Amino acid sequence: MLVLQNIVQALDIIYNPSVTNEARIKAQEYCDSIKDHLSSPIYGRYLAHIENNQSLILRHFGLHLLENAIKFKWNDRIYNNDDKQQIKQAIIELVERGTLDILTEQSFIKEKVAKLFAEIAKKEWPSRWNDMDKLLHRLYSESPTRQEIVLFICRYLAEEMEVRDSLQCVFVSSNILRIQYPDGLKKENRREDSGNVIIMSGDDPNNEGWLIRWTRSLEQIVGEWQNQKQLINPNPQLILIQEKLAIAILNTLAATLDWILTKSIVESNTVFILCNCLLIDCHGIRMEAIECLAKIFLRNFQTAEDRAIVFQPLFEGECMDLLYNAYIKIQPVGKEVEVLLENDEYTFLKGFAEAITALGVRHICFKNISVMPKQFPKYLELIYIISKHPSNVITSISLEFWQAAMKNNFISRIIKEQESVLIMLLELLAERLSILFRPSEFTETPTSFYMDLDFDSDNDCRIFGQALRSTKIIEIIKSLSVLRPIEVFRWIVNRIQITFNVRPNVESLDINGVVKLDSGFYIKFDAEMILMESIVIGLGRLIKNLDYNDINSEDREQIISGMNNLLQMLLEINYEDVLMIHRYLTALEAFEGILQIDSRLLLQVLQKIFTFVTFCPPGHNISANPLLPLPIKRLRFGAVTTLIKFGVAMPDILINIYSDINSYINEIIDKDKHLVTGREKSCLLEFLLSIVYFSNISLEQKKPLFDSIVNPVINNFQKKPAIKSIQGFLDNTGFSSLAKMVNETKQKANVYNLAFEEERISKSKRTITWFLTTILNWLKRTTDYSSKEGNNTIVTEASKLWRQYIPSILNITLDLIRVLHQVWNIETWREFPVELHSIISFSNEDKAKIIGVPQKSTMIDSQRSFDEIIDSLRKWLSSIRIDCYYVLGRLPLLGSNFYTALPNVNELVAQSLFENVEWINNIHWKYLLNIVMKPYILNCPTPSILSSFLPQLFKYMDEKLSKEWNDLIINGVHISTLEEASAFEQSSLDINSNEFEEIFNEKVLRDLTRAYVDLLEPIFGSGASKNDELKEYMLDYMPITEYLLRSLCHLMTCKDSVSCIRTTQLCVRILPSLIKREALREFVGKELLSSALQVSYTSIQLSVIFLQIPSKKRINLVNLGTS
Repeated sequence: MLVLQNIVQALDIIYNPSVTNEARIKAQEYCDSIKDHLSSPIYGRYLAHIENNQSLILRHFGLHLLENAIKFKWNDRIYNNDDKQQIKQAIIELVERGTLDILTEQSFIKEKVAKLFAEIAKKEWPSRWNDMDKLLHRLYSESPTRQEIVLFICRYLAEEMEVRDSLQCVFVSSNILRIQYPDGLKKENRREDSGNVIIMSGDDPNNEGWLIRWTRSLEQIVGEWQNQKQLINPNPQLILIQEKLAIAILNTLAATLDWILTKSIVESNTVFILCNCLLIDCHGIRMEAIECLAKIFLRNFQTAEDRAIVFQPLFEGECMDLLYNAYIKIQPVGKEVEVLLENDEYTFLKGFAEAITALGVRHICFKNISVMPKQFPKYLELIYIISKHPSNVITSISLEFWQAAMKNNFISRIIKEQESVLIMLLELLAERLSILFRPSEFTETPTSFYMDLDFDSDNDCRIFGQALRSTKIIEIIKSLSVLRPIEVFRWIVNRIQITFNVRPNVESLDINGVVKLDSGFYIKFDAEMILMESIVIGLGRLIKNLDYNDINSEDREQIISGMNNLLQMLLEINYEDVLMIHRYLTALEAFEGILQIDSRLLLQVLQKIFTFVTFCPPGHNISANPLLPLPIKRLRFGAVTTLIKFGVAMPDILINIYSDINSYINEIIDKDKHLVTGREKSCLLEFLLSIVYFSNISLEQKKPLFDSIVNPVINNFQKKPAIKSIQGFLDNTGFSSLAKMVNETKQKANVYNLAFEEERISKSKRTITWFLTTILNWLKRTTDYSSKEGNNTIVTEASKLWRQYIPSILNITLDLIRVLHQVWNIETWREFPVELHSIISFSNEDKAKIIGVPQKSTMIDSQRSFDEIIDSLRKWLSSIRIDCYYVLGRLPLLGSNFYTALPNVNELVAQSLFENVEWINNIHWKYLLNIVMKPYILNCPTPSILSSFLPQLFKYMDEKLSKEWNDLIINGVHISTLEEASAFEQSSLDINSNEFEEIFNEKVLRDLTRAYVDLLEPIFGSGASKNDELKEYMLDYMPITEYLLRSLCHLMTCKDSVSCIRTTQLCVRILPSLIKREALREFVGKELLSSALQVSYTSIQLSVIFLQIPSKKRINLVNLGTS
């Protein structure tokens, strides 16, 4: 008794808020020590049993002592068989009479008692506890209190995979067991000769099984519950007991129905009983019933027979009507005022929608369906009214069925035969498109009501709506359009004519008179346009597919003619609002597929798009540098990118009118007319280049056209003042004059003069930026091999077209890179005013962005400040530096013509990259490795070309990383685990602190280290067989091999687990190749093995490879590595 008294005192201390922390810790330690007592189960039983009148805290602790003994000591020979029998008996006593009645006892006590029983059952039943089922059966029939605990026990057991075969023998009736296993045996795998079998028979040959017992009880309890509710003076306690038992039965069924034998589900009439439960006016019962049905609907059935017999009550019987009535009961249809559901009912409806959708997707739209279920029309009616629900979430759930139906040939054919269903569904989707987003004009609607329930913010709601529109609604509309193309096309033409003629009302406009993107008017306008585009694209795909069996040539011609009429109608529309024009432009893109088949209106479409390229607001004076509002800039850029899309999609059609297009574009881009910006000019030229490059005309025809586009751009840039020195760069880009002005004024507040000077600088900046971005975009366009078939042909063609320009582009790019690297040389800025020195340093915002810490900009919005000008110059320098890297990284994709463009390409590249190597920071080194080095090395046609470049690169990177990692370790590593990295990203560390600077440098070093590993993986990693020649050369040519292997050793031991593991995997792959080379064995036996032994992961991996090496070689390696 003394121990029990001490336990009581200790728990009093633990839960007493006024005691000291030291006293609480001491009391907790005492309670923990009790768990190790051999007598802890005795104490546990005494404390837990209700007869001893202990508090809930003490009872729960007693149960915890029993749980500890059963879970952690049962199989450790701490208790003998007699002890185990006593513990088991103690648990049985708790189940039989150790708890309060069903309405009084706390749920956590009942759940814990049931869980303890289930834990013992897992260890003892059936082999050493063969009467457990009889015990549970007896308890189940004693009282509601015992019945509930037995249900908890069965639920816990049903959730345990390892006892399910044994549970089948008692959950399922003996009759079903005999049918399923005639010989009473179940093979553990499909092999007929397998000796592993499980005996599948119960002790009672007449056992009805728990499933029948539960469903019978459920039906009876629900019936009694309904009767009680109808009485004038119902018994509230009895109603509550019945609800608790019904919910407990349903919870147990939910844990069982996804794995129990399907024939037992049929025998117990489970589906019918569960469907009836959905009509009960009790939220708890309904919720658990729909979860049970969902478990059945989500099952995969092994045979068609199993599926057919389980769903016979639904597809052939009255259960589908019960499901329909259950929906109508909670969400009446056809009422003038929509019934809005609150939390519980709405939660049920979402679960109901998920279950009904799963039924359709898995068991109506299954692969081999060949017979339409009798109740399929009723199912269609049900899923349709669910889809019409005002909640976007419920609609999203139900649309999964329509997606599956469109992909199923049999079901889609049935839907196709019902024109009214198809048009109704299109109307439904059209309406949904118009209510996906909340308009800025506040109006309380059923949809907005559910938006507030489903989403925490308008942004979350908008993201959900965009995903629903793009991944489900649009795809379903496209699929529906091909089922009955003529009818669908007529329907959309009649509908869209109304949309074409609408104009915005005053409430839809912003202060500038432009339609608001989130206005109700624009949301509906956009919805109708999306509807039209989806149908046009769907029909375009249909008529382009000449092998499509469901459309004849007459219908095809009728659709093409109708499409042209619709496009002509669209071309005759003229909107004044810039947002509506932009939306109109997107609609034109949808006709791309039709224009490829019938191009009679192509020229008119192009003319229309060109008007948008040069679009300006009324009364705007065009100048050399037009200050256009952002919506107009977006429209103009959208127009030129649309032209590029057309150029890539239909080059062979456009090449026939190329001279007209070329003349018109040259007129537009005439610099004296100032009709387009530099960015727009670049895109217009890319449009021309796309037509030429992607067309199927011969290379001899392409070359002069290609030259007429590219040659002027390169020649014009070469006429500019040469940028071969740092001083020339600073003078020509205006930095020197800016420094002079700062020195003269020495007043940061003198914004206007500086702003004027910055504008002069920006002209020079634009010239360099325009050239780099233009050439880069053109290189991307012509080296994007996925755009055409036959990569080798494309490489050759692109290389031949670019051949004469490679030397010029290479020289310009390398000169710029060399100069830009010098810009970061501190000596360059020694004569400049200190106010400009920050141009070459990272801003706090840049650092925060790099390491993933949120940081708001501190820039002033109202007026250009000196700090803003400096920030702009800093960003420009960084931008053109990255652009230079990308241009240089694209050139190797042109093949051997790049590597032979100049006699000393290799030396020029090395000189430009390594000449000012000490001023290249780790961030830019990462870019160099990823953007330049990787394509430069991997695309080299002959590895020997790299004989001088690679040793220099590997030597420098190895020495750099080794030194910086050593310095970091001396100063202390901040982020050594993923947890620390995550914690740092969520921290509020002062961005100006020394600690932040240290962590920033560490993060950048880790990124650089991983980039170096990224460079090596394509050469030596898995799937790198195409680089075998390069790999062999790098392992055979000792000037490269020496520094490569040193790098691998150092990378394996660096304090970055990601780099370490990936390098280890590389070493594992190349180790056999290293062993083959006698000159490298000593290195493997000493340095590589020594590095490997420093990392446990490495040791395991390399040991596997070492064991695969012939024994003599292995002995030699071990001898070499002994020291």
